[in-house]
Amino acid sequence: MEPWQTLVATALVGTGRQTPTAPEGEGNLKHLLDQLDWSQPEQSLLGAAGAIALHQQIGQQPAKKDWPTVEPCSLEDRRCIQMATARHLDTALSTYPEVLPELLSLIIEAGQRVPEWQLPRLLQMGYQTSELRPYIAAAVGKRGQWLAAQQPNWGYAQAGDANTFLSNSSQMQAVWQNGRRSDRVLVLQRWREADPNAARAALEAVWSTESAKDREAFIAVLQTNLTIADEPFLETALSDRAKSVRQIAVNLLVQLPRSRLCQRMAQRIQPLVQLSDEGDSLQIDVTLPSNYDPDWKRDGIQAEGRSPERQQGGWLEQIIAATPLDMWGDPVVAIRAISGHPQQAILMPGWGLAVHHQQRIDWADAVLNNPMSQLLDDVMVGQLLALLTPQRQERWLKARLPDNPNEEDITHWLLLLVQRLQPWDLAFSRLIFEQTMALANDSSRNAYSFTSEIRNLRLTLHPDIAAEVAIAVENYSNDANASRHWKRSLLALLKYLNFRREMHRVFQASE
Repeated sequence: MEPWQTLVATALVGTGRQTPTAPEGEGNLKHLLDQLDWSQPEQSLLGAAGAIALHQQIGQQPAKKDWPTVEPCSLEDRRCIQMATARHLDTALSTYPEVLPELLSLIIEAGQRVPEWQLPRLLQMGYQTSELRPYIAAAVGKRGQWLAAQQPNWGYAQAGDANTFLSNSSQMQAVWQNGRRSDRVLVLQRWREADPNAARAALEAVWSTESAKDREAFIAVLQTNLTIADEPFLETALSDRAKSVRQIAVNLLVQLPRSRLCQRMAQRIQPLVQLSDEGDSLQIDVTLPSNYDPDWKRDGIQAEGRSPERQQGGWLEQIIAATPLDMWGDPVVAIRAISGHPQQAILMPGWGLAVHHQQRIDWADAVLNNPMSQLLDDVMVGQLLALLTPQRQERWLKARLPDNPNEEDITHWLLLLVQRLQPWDLAFSRLIFEQTMALANDSSRNAYSFTSEIRNLRLTLHPDIAAEVAIAVENYSNDANASRHWKRSLLALLKYLNFRREMHRVFQASE
C-alpha cells in the first residue's frame, strides 16, 4: 500500500484504536519516516503526513515514458508575410472572419506563408470552419504542416498524400476507428481528397456499425471527388433506414447521369414525354403522370400534398430534374421548343434543377439567355449563374438592369447579384454601388429589407471603390432625412472595404 494510503487508513480508524506504525517508503522518504518517534502516535502521524505531502511535491523523480520520436520540421521554402499582413490576419481572425478566404488567397498567390506564432489559432479556426481549410492548408508553410501532424484536429493541413499519412499514423487511424464524429469526418475528408476509392472502401467497411447521424455525416463527404465509381455504394444507400441518409444518396446520384438512378428516371420519362424533330425545330409532347408509383419513393421522388394537377406536375418536374440532359438534344433548340408550351412552367424549372445537378455550362448559358428564365426562382438563377465565368455573369446581370427601375425591379436585380460571393471588377462594382445608393437616397422607397442583404457587398465589391464609397456615405450621413437602417449598413460596408483595401495595398507595394 502506498505511504499516503497507509497514513489515511490509520487516521480514519484513530490512533486510540490502532497504534500507528511507520508507513513503508523508499529512499529518502523512508529515512525521514524512520526518524519519527512512533511512541507518540499523534505527533508522528502529523509529521508523517507533512513529510509525505512534501515528498509528493518536490521529492520524487519525474515519471519516465518512452515518447515516440518526432521528426524535426523541414526548412521553410517560402518567405513569411510582412508584419502589416500579420496584423491584418490577427484582425481578420478576431473581427472580420468572412475576409479570411480573400486574405489567405493573397498570401498564397504571393508565395508567402503565415508566421509561426499565428499557426495554432489559424489551424484551430480551420478545424471549426471547414470552408477555410483549403486556404489554410496552402498558407501555413512547412511549420504549419508539421504542427498539423502533431494534432489530430488539424490533420486537414498536413502535407503529403492523405492515404499514406493515415496508413503511417497510428494516432489518425485511432481517430478514424474511435474518434468523435467531427474528427472522423475530417479524417475521411482528407482521405477522400487524396484517394477517393480507398476512402470509400474504409467507409464501406464500417458502414453497417455506424449510427444514423454518423452515416449521414460520412456519406456527405463523398461529394468530394464524386465519380461513377461511387455509384454502387450510393445505390445501396438508397435503402438505408434513415431518411436523411437516403436523401443525401439521391442528391449525389443525380449528379451522375450514368448512374442507375438517372437511367431509371430516363425510363420513367419515356411514356410521359415524346420528342419529334420537325426540320430544324423540336416538338415536345407532354403527358402528366396519372398516379404516384410507390417505386418512385426509393429514388427520392416526393409525393407532394398539392392539388391533383399541381401534384402531377411536381412528380414530372422531379423526374425531369434527375434525367440526363443529353436526352433532350441541343439545349437552345429544346428551350425554344417550349416557348408558349402549356407545360413550360414544369419543363423549365425541371431543366434548371438538372443543369444544377449535372453542372452543364452549355445548358446554363442557354437557360439563362432565354426569356423563360423568369420561370426560375432567384435561388435557381443564382445556382446557374455560378456555372458561368465572372465576366459572363457580369454581362448577364448588366443586360438585365432595368432601364426605368422601380423599387421592386432594382431590389430584385440587387438580390440576384448579392447571392454571388465572388469579387466584381471595379467598373461593375461602381454600377452595383450606384444602384445601391439609388435605393438608399430615394425617400419614397422603403427598401429596408435590402439593408440586411448588403452584407455580401462587403466581400464582393472591388476594394479600390472604398474612397468613392466614403464620399457617398459621408454625404448620405449628413442628410437629415437619411434612414438609420441604411446609414448603419453603409458604414459597415465602408469599414469592410477600407480593411480589404489596406490588405491589398500591402501586397501591391511589395510587387
